[in-house]
Amino acid sequence: MINIAVPLLLGVGVFFLFNLLLFPGHWIIALIVGQIAAIALFFILARLTMKKVTATIELANEELIKGQFDRAINILEGGFKYRYRHPFVAAQLNSQIGVIYYYKKDFKKAEEYLAKGIASHYIGQCMLGILYMKKKDEKKMNRVFKSATRLSGKESIVWSLYAYCLSSLGKKTEAIEILNKGLKRLPNDENIKANLAALQNNQKMKMRAYKEMWSIFMLEKTIVRQEPPKFVRGGGGGGIRKIYRR
Repeated sequence: MINIAVPLLLGVGVFFLFNLLLFPGHWIIALIVGQIAAIALFFILARLTMKKVTATIELANEELIKGQFDRAINILEGGFKYRYRHPFVAAQLNSQIGVIYYYKKDFKKAEEYLAKGIASHYIGQCMLGILYMKKKDEKKMNRVFKSATRLSGKESIVWSLYAYCLSSLGKKTEAIEILNKGLKRLPNDENIKANLAALQNNQKMKMRAYKEMWSIFMLEKTIVRQEPPKFVRGGGGGGIRKIYRR
């Protein structure tokens, strides 16, 4: 990564400059000054890179608001030119692109990008887990959801979606265990409590309580407005309007 390599080179250069020329023999001072120079340059370069990445994402969001999904994807793919500059840039862009493909119902492409996405993007990770569930790949599904609950355990829907997928595969006992773990993390969460009670009483999980957050995963037949949801557009706007089919 350029934003790591360049500061390291600067730090080494400053160390030798101070230790050999300016303050010979005072290697501790040279080391401290070199570290300060390297860290300062790293943060400057990181900020400049992320400003460019953020501008790319905002431009893509403008296209999403217009319903131009393919154009938004092309813009985000253009952001890959920054992938060698800073850690996790490519992973962040992969998550964003994968989510759009999922919303377009191009699940093959969605899986391709989401599998390379950043683990902290819990919506993208949940979508990936759902795709593995549909393929009945329980091993990969569990791996993805375990990571999501570990990194994004404060998000109630992550626990409920994990349980939902397990229940869909006939793993009701495991689903109940997951919801119990979720309650340990979120002891006052009413949605997790309701879903746990539903499974314990052999009833259907109450996922509609999550409203828009549930609908974006498209696990239930709905009439959906052709407009990207808030998490894709980066906030603001009305999100999805839906009518559940009885």
